[in-house]
Amino acid sequence: MAELKVEIPEELEKEIRGLPEDVSKFVREAVEERLAESRLERSKDFRKLLLSVFNRMTENSKLTEEDALELGRKVNESVARKYGLVK
Repeated sequence: MAELKVEIPEELEKEIRGLPEDVSKFVREAVEERLAESRLERSKDFRKLLLSVFNRMTENSKLTEEDALELGRKVNESVARKYGLVK
């Protein structure tokens, strides 16, 4: 396992040292939580970008919602048949 040296203000160190749990575990969990939040935020930004691109690509489309649903059903059925999930 890698080691990481972190410098923190004295006031913060005093608070951390006063915790009833292992400091290494506490810091590791805090880093893991922050990384998870960062991944989620990047994922949200990526979804927004994809939606924006998709909306621009389809803004002049004459395809109705019903047409899109029917096409989706046909694709699902075709894929299911290809993989032997339905006859």
